[in-house]
Amino acid sequence: MNMFNISSAAARRESILTRLQEDIDLLPNALARIAKYILENPEKVLQHSVAELGEFAGSGEASILRLCRQIGFTGFRDFKLALAAEIGRPGLPSAGPEQQDQALQSLHDTMVQNLVVAQGNLDPETLAKVAAALATSRRIDLYGAGMSGVTAELLAYRLLRIGLTAVAFRNSNMAHEVANGLGPGCVAIGLSISGLSIDTIQFLKGARSAGALTVAITNRARSPLAEAADFKLQASGLHDRPIGGTLTPMVGKIFVIESLMLALRRAMERSPRK
Repeated sequence: MNMFNISSAAARRESILTRLQEDIDLLPNALARIAKYILENPEKVLQHSVAELGEFAGSGEASILRLCRQIGFTGFRDFKLALAAEIGRPGLPSAGPEQQDQALQSLHDTMVQNLVVAQGNLDPETLAKVAAALATSRRIDLYGAGMSGVTAELLAYRLLRIGLTAVAFRNSNMAHEVANGLGPGCVAIGLSISGLSIDTIQFLKGARSAGALTVAITNRARSPLAEAADFKLQASGLHDRPIGGTLTPMVGKIFVIESLMLALRRAMERSPRK
């Protein structure tokens, strides 16, 4: 049954980007990759053909047409016309003090919601197992693309500060080449908001094949990245992620990182490194 069983007229009345954002976690992986690309690059999508969008999103043309129909459009052209109208709407008037206060309150509420969801998603038992593996690891490799790469560097910094051997990669080729040296006693951590980043998935798969313990830190409960990991630490859900290039998606991940560091301190006290 289609979750987006609505008419084309209704589709035009609703925000395309908001609906994709809210429902991306329920979509099959092929469609979720397309939705993710559209959310991150709505202006670029207007310039793409079906074939180009498929190439950039890592999905087939049939999947693109399927997504368009599921959200109420007859085809890709119909979808692009509606998307163009949506992102081309006139901007809001300059915000006065009252509107600015409301925007700050909305930002606060969004960040708090991300923290609440992240706390609810954390499993103390999984957290303790990951911390125990890190405490005795001889090497920790981390990889993330884009904003997740920044978060990977933050986690590597926190691990280095307590004396663990950790390095974060933002270059996928280097991460894959260096991962060949991983093996038993090592830990590989992949970070991705959507859990669909192909390079991050391949990084974890390569590390697991080499014998390393693999950990996924992601916002998507069911994703290829989670399937490539021995352990999954879920941050905020994707529906909590606002559209646009803001830093709010990092809030849930930072909570996961600091929760992991608390568990790691306890693990290191029980099993001090020699």
